[in-house]
Amino acid sequence: MQPESTPESLPRNSWIDRLQAIFEILLMSGLISSFLAILPLSAILGQNIRLLLSDVRFISAFLLLESTVSFFILAILLKMHRENMRDLGIHRRQWKTHAALGLMLVPFLFLINGLLTFVFKNYFPKYYTERNPLTENIHSLEQLVLLIIAALIAGGIKEELQRAFILNRFRRYLGGATIGLLLWSLAFGVGHYVQGVQGVFLATIYGFLFGLVYLLSGNLIAPIIAHGAYDTLALIGYWLLEGRFS
Repeated sequence: MQPESTPESLPRNSWIDRLQAIFEILLMSGLISSFLAILPLSAILGQNIRLLLSDVRFISAFLLLESTVSFFILAILLKMHRENMRDLGIHRRQWKTHAALGLMLVPFLFLINGLLTFVFKNYFPKYYTERNPLTENIHSLEQLVLLIIAALIAGGIKEELQRAFILNRFRRYLGGATIGLLLWSLAFGVGHYVQGVQGVFLATIYGFLFGLVYLLSGNLIAPIIAHGAYDTLALIGYWLLEGRFS
C-alpha cells in the first residue's frame, strides 16, 4: 500500500491549499461535467428530456459527453500541478500483473452483487431492485454495443481516473487518503441513485474496493480492468438473461 502520510511527513498546507483542493474535487466530482453535458442534450430533446433515462442512444451520448468534459477538466488540473497520468497510477510497471489482478477481481465483484441481491431480496424487499433501469432499455444488439462502449469509457476509465485524482487530493491536502476513500465511496454510491437503494449500496462497496486496490497497489490498471470487465460482462449477462437472443 502506498504509505499513508503522517502528520510529520505531510507538507504544511495553508488554508488556501486546502480550499483549492476542495474546489478541484468539486470540479472533478461530476457535478459540473454533468451539467455541461446535459445542456446540449436538453436543447435537442426539449420536452422529451425523459429520453435521457429511457433511450440508450441518449443515455450513451450523455455518458460520453460527460466523460469528455471530465477528461478536459482533469487535463487542465494536471497541467496546473505539473502532473501527468503516471502520477495517477497509469504506467507500465508490472502492468501485466496489475491487469491480471483486475481480472481476478471480477468474479469477486459478481459474488458481492449476488450476496447483496440476496440480502435485499430477503431482508429489505421494499428496496430490492428486480430490474436494471439501464439494461431494460436495450432493445437491439447495436444498442448493447453502444452502451458497453459508453460504460467502458465513463465507468472503467473516467470514474477510476476521477477516483485517483480525488484520493490524491485528500492524501496531500485534506487529512489523508483513508478519509478520502470513505467519503468518496459514499459520494460515488449516492451518484448511482437512479439504480435504487440497492444500487447505491452496491456502488458504494465497489467504489471502496476499487479505491482500496488503487491505494494498496499505487497502480490504476487493476481498478480500470476490473471495473471495465465487470460492467461489460454485467451488461451482456443482463441482456442474455432477458432472453434478447432467444
